[in-house]
Amino acid sequence: MRPGERSKFYCQPDKCMGYAKLSKTLRDIQKKKANKEAVVRQSCCGSQSTGYHDLDKLTGVSLIFEIDLISVEQPGQYNKQIWTMSEDEKYALVVELREKGNNHFKAKNMDKAEINYAKAIGTLEQLGMREQPQSEPWNKIEDMKIPLLLNYSQVMLVKKEYTTAIMHLNTVLKRDPENVKGLYRRATAHSGCWNIEQAERDWTELARVDPSQSNLALKRMSELRAAVKEKELEEKARLKGMF
Repeated sequence: MRPGERSKFYCQPDKCMGYAKLSKTLRDIQKKKANKEAVVRQSCCGSQSTGYHDLDKLTGVSLIFEIDLISVEQPGQYNKQIWTMSEDEKYALVVELREKGNNHFKAKNMDKAEINYAKAIGTLEQLGMREQPQSEPWNKIEDMKIPLLLNYSQVMLVKKEYTTAIMHLNTVLKRDPENVKGLYRRATAHSGCWNIEQAERDWTELARVDPSQSNLALKRMSELRAAVKEKELEEKARLKGMF
């Protein structure tokens, strides 16, 4: 084939048995929805439905694939998709993405920092799916995720997306309950969400884990309580003005 040409490939049913399932998975990802419905049908009713009527019609039949050749790229001229990379290439990519994220963070480009940290975390999650949970390789990958999750959560704090920050910091602290950065950042995120009890619990735990942070923790709790009182007074004044 040459660029600009189109070819047709005729495939017998036994050569394209997984096409409907693959297409279903890609559609579910695009729509950001779970494929529980199809799973329930298969396990409860014995149906092989994909949940998409048009895809169901493509199961067990011959298919014709039309492919347009847009361009030809030589090895080294294109960025590999993650799924085509070797394990070593994926680990190298994680290091590269983390460094890019750090550079974007220093440059105060939070959107690009977020993208790079998220890609690095996603790459590690793909690597982890191949390992047995709690095995040595799996634990190594989980430990590698911690600094990336901390960096990602810091970006979320800067963007004031506190709920997202808390979700990722929960993951960090579940694995490492005495992680100082994790406690500090989650306490900050809870404060930003006005989760008073949770924030004070994290500030208190931070002071216990790292006594050098005690004065800072006390200061932040004092500031939080003052902010709460100020907010309550503002709310009372607002309500009073309504009547």
